[in-house]
Amino acid sequence: MMRPDDTASAQYQRLRGMILERELPPGSVLMETPLSQRLGVSRTPVREALARLAQEGLITRRTRGYVVHELTPEEILEVFDTRIVLERAITERAATAAGELQLARLEDLTDELDQLIRELWAADEPAAADIRARIRPLNVAWHEALRACGNNRTMSRLLEQVLDVQRIYNPLMHQHNTEEIALGQRQHRDIVTALRRRDPAAADQAMADHLGTVRRSKIAEFTRNRH
Repeated sequence: MMRPDDTASAQYQRLRGMILERELPPGSVLMETPLSQRLGVSRTPVREALARLAQEGLITRRTRGYVVHELTPEEILEVFDTRIVLERAITERAATAAGELQLARLEDLTDELDQLIRELWAADEPAAADIRARIRPLNVAWHEALRACGNNRTMSRLLEQVLDVQRIYNPLMHQHNTEEIALGQRQHRDIVTALRRRDPAAADQAMADHLGTVRRSKIAEFTRNRH
């Protein structure tokens, strides 16, 4: 009898997670037999999982096996531009679609981030590094809460797929500049204010300003760290 984890779906999730977390970083060669031995499963579910990952674009077929796709700088820009289109659309929709509880959740996360920014300004460098590490997952949670405010599962799913690709490269794009982090948080607050006013145009513009800042900062970090 096949074990629950010895299925194509299970191996797809395992391998996808390993790629997103850079356990299998861009450029890694993937062969059925070594992978099945590493995962402790048969070759068939691994073969099917690899085919699915190739369809998704995370890996590329080679003469023998696959390789984890490595984005060019131009493709990184495409990822950000696609994110901007989708996240702006979700934010504009959220101004009229968000429920009160959803907005309250977003406001609570904004308050938590504000507090961490105040601590960051006052911290010495060792403490600042720890605070920046705490800000990152909270920032992810903030954007997840914003997607929930849009109440559109299709747009959210498409955006999550784009963010998964970006996630592979996030270790090369961490923001360390306190001024930039603080600016991004002020823009978060502007977005929440526009949503609370139920103003779609203002919400869209606030998100456009925010993502423009994020794009410039992260692309600069990516360019700096890949050399």
